[in-house]
Amino acid sequence: MDKLSELRAAVGSDFASLAVVDRRERYTRWKWASGNLNERYLNISVRHGQGIEGQIIKVGRGLAWDYEESRKRTDSILLTERLLSAYAEPVMSGQEIVGILLAGDRTRRVYETAERDAVAQAASEIAEFIGGLI
Repeated sequence: MDKLSELRAAVGSDFASLAVVDRRERYTRWKWASGNLNERYLNISVRHGQGIEGQIIKVGRGLAWDYEESRKRTDSILLTERLLSAYAEPVMSGQEIVGILLAGDRTRRVYETAERDAVAQAASEIAEFIGGLI
């Protein structure tokens, strides 16, 4: 997906990925990625309320993870892609979260306001066409 490559360039991150939220089956699955180490992210399916995905759904806004938090966690996307820092935003369709957009780095990093805004803008743009992807 070109949008993920554009996001990586805009934010200067190592990795970007988009997960789809399935409300009926109550899980979130990572479907597309850019800068990935392998294809293992495609096998990640997380039940609602679990991991990064569950936190984003619960709070309904962007969240950041840093090295210390990721060291203690067993979140599969962080481990699979060896991410030490990440920032994720919900992808909204009306009032419903339909996806999660994540930018991550394999080094320690703090996402500044401009970078967070870029992820939020990309999430808004993806929301416009995500219905045709899922």
